[in-house]
Amino acid sequence: MRAGKLMLTVLSALFLSLLATTPLALHQPSNAQNTSDAANLFDKNCAKCHGKDGRARTLRGRSVRARNLTDAKWQAKETDEEILAAIKKGPKAMPSFAKKLSQAEIESLVAYVRSLKREKQEEKKK
Repeated sequence: MRAGKLMLTVLSALFLSLLATTPLALHQPSNAQNTSDAANLFDKNCAKCHGKDGRARTLRGRSVRARNLTDAKWQAKETDEEILAAIKKGPKAMPSFAKKLSQAEIESLVAYVRSLKREKQEEKKK
């Protein structure tokens, strides 16, 4: 019995460590409802500065120098954990959402921000 509990504990720890090292975007269920919810959260909380398309071309976004979330270079260097921390803490002029949104909502926003990435050629056209 003791060996079984030990094995269960070891397997649980291994599973949790794998979750911790897997990008948050991969933890998200990939269904239309989740995407829709994240898009609504983004529109409600982020679009004022980052714009509905994530490019930060709003008057408010320009005035506070909001990040262009579609930028491929930024997307490549920024980790999911860094994006999550930014949403929670609110760097520079960005407000903190740690007390306004649940952990699940913040994680869905991270996945949504990842979905805004534009390829380099597509950025040059616009």
